[in-house]
Amino acid sequence: MLATNVAADSSRRAAIRALARIESASMARRVSIWVGVAVTIAGVVFAARGQPDWSSKFRDLVPLSIFPMTFATYIAAVRSGNRDRSHRRPPLAEAAPLDADGRTLARLASLVVPVGLIALVMVVFGLASRAEGGFRMGDGAYRTETALHSVLDLLQPPLVIAVIGAMGVAIGRAVRWSAPSLMIGLLLLFIALGPWWLWNDRYAYTTALMQVQPLEFPDRYFVHAPTVALHDVYLVGLVALFSGLALRAHPRGRLVAAGVLTATVAVVAQLAVSPY
Repeated sequence: MLATNVAADSSRRAAIRALARIESASMARRVSIWVGVAVTIAGVVFAARGQPDWSSKFRDLVPLSIFPMTFATYIAAVRSGNRDRSHRRPPLAEAAPLDADGRTLARLASLVVPVGLIALVMVVFGLASRAEGGFRMGDGAYRTETALHSVLDLLQPPLVIAVIGAMGVAIGRAVRWSAPSLMIGLLLLFIALGPWWLWNDRYAYTTALMQVQPLEFPDRYFVHAPTVALHDVYLVGLVALFSGLALRAHPRGRLVAAGVLTATVAVVAQLAVSPY
């Protein structure tokens, strides 16, 4: 009996891996993903090379640039997660011996495509900004022309894309018609990411989807590395939470609980180490 269960688990894992490759290939062919990547790259280049007197370029450049990719990822993820509910878009590889949760795991795995693309963009951005000598940040006595984003800063965009992708898959699986959830979700993303500077408040920055640095004091700027690191952990918790919500059975409970616990601890820890 044990040998049979082990063989069945092994067969299921192999089927999930095979379907994940198919789902990843489908994700890589989505027009929305490549439009998002193209606009993101154009935004990075335009913002980095232009407006030399932009005093908050260091703070605004990354969230401004990845904004289009968040929309693209959400659209692709919702449509992917909705395949089991939509009559117009049947599941990929329908003959695969997998239940709905197995297919959902494969779809979550396919998010490696947009996450990987943004990670690559951030690597190139980080190397190029260092070669150029950095960015202007601040004014007056606190002005510098050589501010650079740390590795922890550059980890946030791929994690944000992972959060949005997992959320999109979960929402797509939960609704029958994807159009209303797409419109509502895109509006909420615009509110959460469009005015990113509003999330730099004394407490709101701990739960921001895209945290911006430096943190703003009344009379100066402050880049706080421990807060950046803990916010990355917060985003990992959100990825686990939404991945769990996308499932209907094991390991749904563990992922949701781990995600909530990780995100909560990270928020509390940010407040504990806060320079405010």
